[in-house]
Parts: sequence; C-alpha cells; structure tokens
Amino acid sequence: MKKKILITGGLGFIFSHVTEYFVAKGWDVVVIDNESVGSHPEIIDGSFKYYKMNVCENAVIDVVLKEAPEYVIHAAAISDVDYSILEPHRTLLENMNGNIVMFEACRLLPSLKKFIYVSTDEVYGECEHLKDETEILFPKNPYSCSKATGSLMRLAYGSTYPSMIETTAETRFCNVFGPRQDTRKIMPLIKHSLHSGEAIPLHNEGVGYREYIYVKNIAPAIELILEKGNRTYNLTLNDGLTVRQLIERAEKVTGKKINTFPSNRAGMDLKYQMSADRIKTELGWKPLYTFDEGLEEYLKYEI
Repeated sequence: MKKKILITGGLGFIFSHVTEYFVAKGWDVVVIDNESVGSHPEIIDGSFKYYKMNVCENAVIDVVLKEAPEYVIHAAAISDVDYSILEPHRTLLENMNGNIVMFEACRLLPSLKKFIYVSTDEVYGECEHLKDETEILFPKNPYSCSKATGSLMRLAYGSTYPSMIETTAETRFCNVFGPRQDTRKIMPLIKHSLHSGEAIPLHNEGVGYREYIYVKNIAPAIELILEKGNRTYNLTLNDGLTVRQLIERAEKVTGKKINTFPSNRAGMDLKYQMSADRIKTELGWKPLYTFDEGLEEYLKYEI
C-alpha cells in the first residue's frame, strides 16, 4: 500500500519541493495551503490531493482526521520577518493558531506514525556559538516568537500525551535557498540584481551572518526524519557567511557585479549558527549538495 502524507504549506517555497519529492516517490500526498504570498499553485497538477484552506481553521482538524494520513508535516506559516514586525498581531495569532490546530489534529489521529513540526534557526535568537537542540529558545522578533510556540507545544504534547512521544519530531532549518523562493529574500534579490543590474538593500551594512542550505537537500532529510527521527533536529551545512561575503561569493561565481544601497532592519539578529551533529550522528544524514554546488546551480542554471 502507498504511504500517505499530509503537508500543510505544501505549495510554499520549500515545501512545494517536498510535495513534488514525495509525489515522485509514489506516496499518496495531501496538501493544505491557502495560497498566500510566496505560494506556488502552479504545481497543482492532479498528482496530489489539494485543500485550499487556512490552517488556522478548526475545520482543518476534520480534514486531517478524514484523510487519515500516516505522516504529517506542518510547515504552513507566515514566515516573513519584516512583515511580522509590521503586523505582529496577525503573525502571532495565525501562526500560533495554526500550531494549535495541527497539534490537536495529530493528537486525535489514530493512523499517525510521524508528525514533523517545521521550525527555524531563528528560535535560538543571537548565536554567539553553534547552538544545539538543547539550547534555550530566545526569539527576538514576532515571527521567531510564533515559531517558538510550536517548539514548546511539541515538548508539552510529548510530555502530556504518551502517544505523541515517539510520533512527533521537529526541524530547525538554517537559511534555505533555491528555485521558487520569495523575491524579497536575499538570494532571489541577488539573482535579480545579477540579471537586471538593479541595486539591492544591504541591511545593517551587510554584517548579518547566516548559514545557508540548498533547497534540494531538504526533502531527503525530511524523509529520513519521518523514517527514524523523534526529536528536534537542526539542519545546516555550517556554511556561514555575512551578507557582504555572500554577495562577494555570488559575484565570483557569475563574474558580475552586484550593486547595493544601505538599509536597516529592526529586530535583526546578527548571527545564526547551529550544530547539525544530532541529525548526522543519530540518523546518518548526508547532504546531496554542498553550499557551493547549490549556489552555482541556482545562480547559473536554474530558471
């Protein structure tokens, strides 16, 4: 029998690739997505079942129970930091409600084998050293705060409901880049500048340090966690760069100049860095692409 998976946010940048990955693997795939900014409804082609719904709606619980998937990934969220700073109430309300709905749906789901809550490296806040999964959460903007609520729910549900101890896992990605990424993010901005010559904003003088991972590394890692994982897992290659260094690397790969103009972002953490030792040692994860391989493919060959 086919394995069945339900993905919230399965039309978004990262998880549209995950949706297609599991379809190609022959899984029975169900997607719940409200087609908000950054979604990719163009991938809807009849190869998976689709519900256009906001994950905040309690009716989503009924859908999950009716579909009875063995595997659930909750990735749907308002994920733009700048928007969360402008609209903290909506960001916190929707992301927290979405988390509550999905944790409740999975608590009530008899067929559940594994539930993955998708979080972010931003829940750690400023990272003066490589943060591992046992570190205190210190979110510093409304978006990361909303994601940290799901991290706490995972612990609370796992402690309170015995059935969810072994069935619930969490991912914390570093900065993911690749095709379909929202054009407001740094990698698409760099790519756009390379093609158009237009200047791009350089937040806080470009000193912000981030780790990057190519989107094509994500789906195999998710599959691995579905098979073997029941804890929180950082996902990073430890390829960290400041934005200035990232621009320089892109210029080196393409041989083109990228123009910038000064900009400032409130609530911006200067450095995110994580340890991926747990997923490597416990689950045997190995990336398909190095950072440089992913960057070259993205900048040179991807449309």
